[in-house]
Amino acid sequence: MPTDVVPTTTEKGMKSSESLTSINGVDEFHALAVTEDHAEAAEEAKHSDSTCTARHETSPFVGQGYTNVASAAEGSRILFATDEWFAAADNLLKDEEPHFDPDAYCEQGKVMDGWESRRRREAGHDFCIIKLSERAQIMGFEVDTAHFTGNHVPAISIQYADMSPEQETRMVLGLPGSVERLIHGGIQGTGHSPEEVKAAQDLFSGQEWKDLLSKTNLSPGYEETRLHFFPLPQASSKVATHLRLNYFPDGGVARIRVWSVPSELVARKVNGLYSPIKTGRTCSVVSHKEDTIMPSCQSYPYPELSAAVNGGMGVMCSNKHYGEPWHLIQSNLGRDMGDGWETARHPDRPGVLEQNKETGLVDSDLSDWCVLQLGSVASSGVTRILLDTKHFRGNYPESVLVEGCCLTASDDPTLPLSPKLAVKEFESAEWFTLVPRGRMAPDSEHVYDADKGQVANADRPVSHVRLSIFPDGGVSRVRVYGAAGEGSFE
Repeated sequence: MPTDVVPTTTEKGMKSSESLTSINGVDEFHALAVTEDHAEAAEEAKHSDSTCTARHETSPFVGQGYTNVASAAEGSRILFATDEWFAAADNLLKDEEPHFDPDAYCEQGKVMDGWESRRRREAGHDFCIIKLSERAQIMGFEVDTAHFTGNHVPAISIQYADMSPEQETRMVLGLPGSVERLIHGGIQGTGHSPEEVKAAQDLFSGQEWKDLLSKTNLSPGYEETRLHFFPLPQASSKVATHLRLNYFPDGGVARIRVWSVPSELVARKVNGLYSPIKTGRTCSVVSHKEDTIMPSCQSYPYPELSAAVNGGMGVMCSNKHYGEPWHLIQSNLGRDMGDGWETARHPDRPGVLEQNKETGLVDSDLSDWCVLQLGSVASSGVTRILLDTKHFRGNYPESVLVEGCCLTASDDPTLPLSPKLAVKEFESAEWFTLVPRGRMAPDSEHVYDADKGQVANADRPVSHVRLSIFPDGGVSRVRVYGAAGEGSFE
């Protein structure tokens, strides 16, 4: 059992302890590792058998590089408090100095800036649950009873828990009123019924709460005795995500500050990236999150005719706000979202998207497009098309359409028409479908194979491809494969 600490008053008006044990059940005093400025004070405290000082002075935790993880401004929250009749527990987490107006009264009684419960008339004691602003290694506590002179808490203890995000979610959903509290905050003049407190206690019995500061007496909130410092030695400091502050039995505390150093965060389990399509009849879809060798990195019997190293070129596009088409024909995998072709959000996109019941696609023809020139004419047709949306997770196209045409040089039918001449011919060129308009998935490679019937007009020669994206978005790579004609780069 934790050893109670019974403070006594020294000749200097400071509080010392009649017991050596108050922190983490260690039967000796341990001083917090401090700078040289505080070394003398720490040594004096060690020899005075004090586990806590209560006096008006600068906190010994200041200047140590510690962070207060019990600050509402940093994200700390009260998840549950047994009783908040006189003042809400949220006040404990304020950063500013406690305020006191001797003439301020309200319906509940005297206005106090802290957490004050009513005079307890039921069995048990009051407590609250504090969610720390981050998972951290606790180095010490600072408890301030400012202005609570005849109504301060006689004694407190602090327990800790190191919860995973899933454990915290289960706890919050089980605590009476905790969801409403997270949304709206605590309400002065309220308190939980004995049945609700019991339900909370039963819930906590399944959690591994351990003592961090054993039951320790507090001094009233006079200026010379209001501040209580509880340094934890390195060997006794613990990593925590939540604290339970216990009042014995009731009363008020103005502020609590929990000084700490950051600790490694526990990753929260989240749903994977939503993918609207999977491998099926129209194409094979391989996510970059899968533990596999991507199709574009595997050997393939036909060359990548669209690759820049094989003479491919980005010719023109409707929009290049965030990236140019030539990025699409690089041989490597995309480095990041900036290493692809991405358009601006289409200014004319519908305010409310509607789905075409027949196609299952967004019922809009708005699109952006780009034209790529192959390094050599696919004289026997295209054997494979690979569209890669790597890194495009929130801005991949809803759907794409891939078309081809054949514009060849007059003196060499194996080579595409030069870009300057081809641009003039594109409007009158016969564009034919290679990949019908279909859904896309984020951060994935989409493979369309002619031998699986996934490439239309697979036997027609192709010199240029036109990629249309609906209504806008980004693509990392476009890879077009096929047999190269004679006199080409091969």
